[in-house]
Amino acid sequence: MSNSPSGSTHSSGRDNPSGYLTSTNTNRRNSRESPMAFYEVPQSIANIPTKIISDAKQSLRDMPTTRPYTPRNDSRYTTLSKLNHEPNFFSASSIDYDSESRPSSSRPIETKRRNSKGISDIAAPVAIPPPRLSKLNHQTSQEQTRSSDSTVSNQTRSGDTTVSSQTKPPLPANHQRSSTISSASSNTSSTTSKSSHRNSITTTKDESSDENLIWKNEISPLIEKLITAYKTNDYQQFDQISNVLYNALLKHNLFGKKNNKKRGEFLKTLFGFIESDNSLVKFHVARLSLAFQVSSTNNLRNIIRVIEKLSSNKDNDHFFLQTNIIDLLFETMSRIDDIQQNLESIAYFCTTLKNLTVNNELICLISEKKPFELLKIILKNLRQLKDQAEHRDRLRDCLVPLTDALRNLAENDLNRSEFLDDELIDHLTFILKYFTDKSHGDLMTNVARIFSKLTQHTDCCLKLVQCSSCYRSFLKILVKHESNQALVVRVCFILGNMMAKSEDARLTFMKDSHALKTLTKLLHSYIQLDSLVLKPENLDNDDSTSHDVDIVDDSNLNQFRSIENVINKVIRVLSNLAISQENGLIIIRSDDCIDLLFKILKAPNQHSEELLVHVLMALNNLSYYDDPQSYIIRNAETLAQLLVKYIRNEEKMDCVVEAFRVLGNLSRAKRIRDILMKCKVLVKYIRNEEKMDCVVEAFRVLGNLSRAKRIRDILMKCKVDRLAIHHCRSENIELLYAVIGVLINLTVDEDKRECLKNSDGIDSLIAIYEYSIQTDWQLASLACKAVWNYCDNNYEKTDNQSLWFTKEQLNILFTLFDESLHESNLESTDDKELDELNKQLWNEEYYPVASRLYQRLVDENKYFQSNEKTNNHA
Repeated sequence: MSNSPSGSTHSSGRDNPSGYLTSTNTNRRNSRESPMAFYEVPQSIANIPTKIISDAKQSLRDMPTTRPYTPRNDSRYTTLSKLNHEPNFFSASSIDYDSESRPSSSRPIETKRRNSKGISDIAAPVAIPPPRLSKLNHQTSQEQTRSSDSTVSNQTRSGDTTVSSQTKPPLPANHQRSSTISSASSNTSSTTSKSSHRNSITTTKDESSDENLIWKNEISPLIEKLITAYKTNDYQQFDQISNVLYNALLKHNLFGKKNNKKRGEFLKTLFGFIESDNSLVKFHVARLSLAFQVSSTNNLRNIIRVIEKLSSNKDNDHFFLQTNIIDLLFETMSRIDDIQQNLESIAYFCTTLKNLTVNNELICLISEKKPFELLKIILKNLRQLKDQAEHRDRLRDCLVPLTDALRNLAENDLNRSEFLDDELIDHLTFILKYFTDKSHGDLMTNVARIFSKLTQHTDCCLKLVQCSSCYRSFLKILVKHESNQALVVRVCFILGNMMAKSEDARLTFMKDSHALKTLTKLLHSYIQLDSLVLKPENLDNDDSTSHDVDIVDDSNLNQFRSIENVINKVIRVLSNLAISQENGLIIIRSDDCIDLLFKILKAPNQHSEELLVHVLMALNNLSYYDDPQSYIIRNAETLAQLLVKYIRNEEKMDCVVEAFRVLGNLSRAKRIRDILMKCKVLVKYIRNEEKMDCVVEAFRVLGNLSRAKRIRDILMKCKVDRLAIHHCRSENIELLYAVIGVLINLTVDEDKRECLKNSDGIDSLIAIYEYSIQTDWQLASLACKAVWNYCDNNYEKTDNQSLWFTKEQLNILFTLFDESLHESNLESTDDKELDELNKQLWNEEYYPVASRLYQRLVDENKYFQSNEKTNNHA
């Protein structure tokens, strides 16, 4: 009969990797003096891939949470109505048209253009007294009047005064504007000759040119008719004529001709309509002015302020949905070069964008137009003013609505790829870095809302992780804005997401010497605040405490939820930080921090079940680290007694499950095992099949407890062996891991191995082994360990020979060994990385155990066959 492997049943590289006990028979192998918890990571893991290490640390996990409840802010406003500073920062400039003697520099931008559509079918608004027409500069003649009357009347009768729904005019193109030359030159080149020729033309050119004839015979009569409609409050007629006028100007390519003085006269007329309270009038004034590419600071400010006023009323959304005014607006903003001179215009534009993006239809429309390049340019230009104190307030007035709009655009998943752009992420983190004063609360909250949305997606989250400046900015916000619950809860939610998804984020954040102190102080402050809040009668009456705004009428409940939501998010950051061993060891040595978690557990009636579960999950991650300086280890008895109270409360089953998980870590210590076995609560739970999560966690704790022989004796008296074998038929993989661990430890003792024979335990283990081959090499390895302990007997003793296998069982085992002990039989997939991992697990976890078990069975079987021949011969 062969000797068993020396030292251990496993390879030296993975010596007893799962921490299960093996036989204590010193003749056959050396027992471990201090066996680990069966799920603990062994010391010799240097050569194991990160994936395997991660699997071994399965008890360390991200705390489930929800994004802070943030309904879209549907309020609309104008910039002046939202100013947080003196209104004189915004000019009380004249609404009169400023002459634009020279065309401004223009930067063409490619946008997806949207054809305009007539809106004359909109019901005419109630007529109001016409406001003053300021400085109308029209030169009319009898010929112009007659032409105007005949043109408009004919067009009105023929139905051409509105834009047909079938024929939408295209957007005005960006035309090349001719240069203005101050004086003639004697140069003889052809270019100079042409320029001299243009400059030599006298003022009579306007009256004789084809362009002027168009103005005289077609455009001017329409303008006169437009004025008449305005004066008589005939807004339906005003709408019709405006559409005809727009199409005529577009048809003759007159929008880009800035040097024509008729253009200036018409714009003066349009600006005279700005004071009208009628939205239809304002829309046409704005649309025509944008099409004419107004460029002076005052003109831009007036027109974009008109558009902002329109956007502040949701009843005007059809203007933006059905026409090309958004395209014109984007093109206009792309041509602004002097950022300081046009800060007010930019502020009005940003507010317009914010107002429009509260409408889902408009979010989709604006998203289709790809506005992010324009917005990045605006952000880049605004950043240049950060150090200029005189512009700081107006800079904020631009950034608040702009970030509000970006937050609304982030709700559309089609835009997520746009937020992956490093430049945009950089602009947003720049805002957090330089705008952290208390007066900037709205701005920081907007950026936090954007990131809280985006960091739910791994790709966006990892982009933010790479931004080194954000960590310090988030800490700074938590320090300076501790009382701003809406901001704090979002920043902690963002940090929790980052820490959950990236080891680099966890390590980088904790490199700041103030990181843990800041989180501890924040947690302490909100626990203190929570103790002062009047608690509702039923803390868990609603589904969740994850809402941070009023959603019910009970103000006490809302305040309670809001505070607990912050506490939840802070604890989640701590819990996720602890996934990194370096961080975990730092946190567990912080008495002030861990004591706050104990404090919450000591008052279960003062907190919701959600918060208690999150505290227990954090302690599960933190108690994973067995360090003598740990506050948890030094106070393990106190914590164990608290946890026993939780697992006795079946009304809060989520707490029961998490309490078991923490106890699983604590039960590595003998004094904790004594406490648990005295209360006998574990056996109670493993009998309750209706609460399978608790059954799984209870068996995990028993896996640690059963390393001691006196505990194993107690478990056998409670018939835990039969319960474990019964659960071997479960389809719950986590439960199979746990119960096989208990069986491995029980069968260390020779007097307890018979349970596997009498209760069909061996058949169950063989079934698990057969099922797990090729699908789960770690589970297959555990099954082999249990079988190894079962047959770890001196079969020369007659009493032990009954613990051998039947011929059918041996045939199945040998067949399975033939299939699984050859590397060439490993199944392959299209995923090379997955195949490599599968091969690694086979080499590290399965083969060392299964190959030695196979050899043992071969040797022992020869012994039994030899005895059988001897007996037959006798």
